[in-house]
Amino acid sequence: MMKFVKSNPAQIPVEMEIMNSHPDYNLLSEGKRILDEKDLMEEHEEGKELEKERYLIEAEGKLIGIIDFIMRNPRDGKPWLGLLIIHKDWTRKSIAEKALAMYENMMVDRGISEVRLGCFAANQPGLSFWAKQGFQQLKQIQFRDKPLWVMEKKL
Repeated sequence: MMKFVKSNPAQIPVEMEIMNSHPDYNLLSEGKRILDEKDLMEEHEEGKELEKERYLIEAEGKLIGIIDFIMRNPRDGKPWLGLLIIHKDWTRKSIAEKALAMYENMMVDRGISEVRLGCFAANQPGLSFWAKQGFQQLKQIQFRDKPLWVMEKKL
């Protein structure tokens, strides 16, 4: 069984382990391969302004992923999925797909009919994954000086 467990700063070591299992993604998104406690603490602090909800993903009694989202992006007023990442040791087990389905059900329960996310253009595995999950590329923008695809899915 899988569930979302509300994250908090005390769980930063767990988040670091999950994030640092994907050094190539960290390099693309954060400009460095290994994140430290300060990086993740900043992520928690930045999220407060946007009322970001951040959860650890628990499967088989282990914390193996992170999902975060905001209900209203100030730029477009839409809900945005900010992060969905599964520890490298747990990939290729359909966990990301199951976590995404749980998130989508949560959004439908909250009366949401579409969600957006951003995927760096250089993140080919990410673009492929999101397309397979039914997300459509809307437009490309610059984010942190890199091309990013804004993607959307109708629920």
